[in-house]
Formats: sequence, C-alpha cells, structure tokens
Amino acid sequence: MGLARAAVHLLMTEAAKRPFEGSIVTLGRQHVYVTADEVRALADQHQVALRSHPVELHRERSLSKLGFVSDDWLLKSLGFDSIVRLDYSDYESCEMILDLNAPQTPESMHHRFDVVLDSGTLEHVFDFAAGLRHCVRMVREGGRVIHLTPASNCVEHGFYSVSPTLYADFYAASGFDVHRVWLCEIPIDLPRGVWNVYDYLGSPERFISLGQLSDKIWFAFSVSTALAGFESRTPQQWVYTRTWAEAEKDSSSVSSGDSQHASPQFEEGSKSQKLISMLGRLPAAQRVVSQLILRWRKRAHQAKIRRREIPYPFLGKF
Repeated sequence: MGLARAAVHLLMTEAAKRPFEGSIVTLGRQHVYVTADEVRALADQHQVALRSHPVELHRERSLSKLGFVSDDWLLKSLGFDSIVRLDYSDYESCEMILDLNAPQTPESMHHRFDVVLDSGTLEHVFDFAAGLRHCVRMVREGGRVIHLTPASNCVEHGFYSVSPTLYADFYAASGFDVHRVWLCEIPIDLPRGVWNVYDYLGSPERFISLGQLSDKIWFAFSVSTALAGFESRTPQQWVYTRTWAEAEKDSSSVSSGDSQHASPQFEEGSKSQKLISMLGRLPAAQRVVSQLILRWRKRAHQAKIRRREIPYPFLGKF
C-alpha cells in the first residue's frame, strides 16, 4: 500500500481538475515515496494550491531518512480535514478496523467520505467484489472513488491483477460518472521511476489482443464520482454488452426488412462517421465505404499488435 512519486503526480492531475477537500478514507495506511519539495513542485506544475502545514516525515525511519513525507502531511496538504485509515489489523495504527472481505459495511461508514482511496490494497483482498461494494457504500454523493491497482505482470504481488474495464464497467453500472481510467506502464523502480500513462477510456479501440502490452509492470488508475441514486450493481463487460446490442440491432433490421440498408456504426464525431454521413443519400455507397473502413481498421490493428503498440492516447510521462 503506497503512493509512488508518479502516483502523487496522478493525484495532482485530479486535484487540478477538482480540488480535494473534506474527508478521505484510505484502504490501508499509505507509504509515501516523495519529499515535501517534490510535492510542492508537482503542485506548482499543476497549479494546485496546497495547504500550509509543518512538514512531517514518514513514520518509518528508513523512509524518513530519505526525506519522504508522511501520509498525514501529504493528505492534509492536498486539502483534507479528516483522514481515516482502514485496515484488517491495527499493526500500522489505523483508525478503523474492517475486513474488506466482510459482506457488510459498518453503518458509521456509510456515505461518509468525499474520497475513497485504494492505492495498492484491493488486489490483496480475496473477495475483490466485496471490497468494491465497500468503496461504493463509504463514498457520499458527489464524492470520488480512486483506484490504483496492478493490471499486468505482477505475479505474487497480490491475489489479483485488474483489467481497467472492471472499473469502467462497475462504476458506470453503479451510477457513477467515470472521469478517467488510465493504464500506466511502470519500470521496475515503481516507487521512484517514471511512468508512461495512457488514456484507456479515451480510445475507441479499447480492446487489445493478448500479449500486446509490453513486459513492464502495468497498473490501472481510475477516478469515478458518485451521482444521485448511486448504488453498487453487478456489471457486464462492455465488450459483450456492445456485441449483444449490435446483434439485437441487426436482428431488428432483418425482421423489419431493412437489412439491405444496414451499415456499421462509427464513433460519433469521428472522421469515419462524418464520411458515412456525407453519403446519406447513397446507401449502397455507405455500405461499400463502411466495409472498406472496417477492413483498413482491422489491418491497422493487426499491424499494431505485431509492433506491440498500445492503441490508447499517450498522456505523458509521470
């Protein structure tokens, strides 16, 4: 459980879009791998206003000797008034004891927090779904749930590695606004190394083939906001919901006798969609052009697989 230098950078990008305030619960006490000067530099870079507090170093001597700050100092500096650490045991002096495998969340924790932060905890919880449900119950309406979880090449780190589609599909189904799901490529020096970050949700080509990721470590980062009426719901994976919807649409077209006019749907606002719209009065031409676009996309995708290119927009180095 910890916040690497790049992870603090990710939190700063979120704070720049919407400042942190109020209360936060962290799943486990966080080891922080940044100095106060580095926190201030990241805040300046993203124009985030930090609260002024006397610097408090990490409670572990090996980390404090490197100048790394405590989780209290970091979270208070980011704007939180109330900090609750939740853990299975009290060995790191947490404020709340809870086995995240348990089916029920204590009533005192329901809808209590402005932010629920899971940075390297849920992958160690056997009942991962129960852990997600606790996160949903603990956040208040308008609050955020933030995850940073291993996605690939993390054998023995925990019970699970998580595909980013889990967060996108679960929180969308549960009535959240899923702001971002990013995929982070991480070097062996996870706490202090530079991460390459990609926008998973920002790509129409979210599905990638087995083996397309590099052999480095991969983490999924997600931020979702609880909307009115939110509650934990069981999702279906988007790949299949899309497939079922397209099959149902094709079946409907056939039954209504319109199958000869059916053509593939492209992303709203994309160049492909605009081209198809221009051919609106020429359905035969629409079908031909649509098929040519699909063939070109398939070949381009296969070429990316061979080159092991990531089909997500590159957001930068963190």
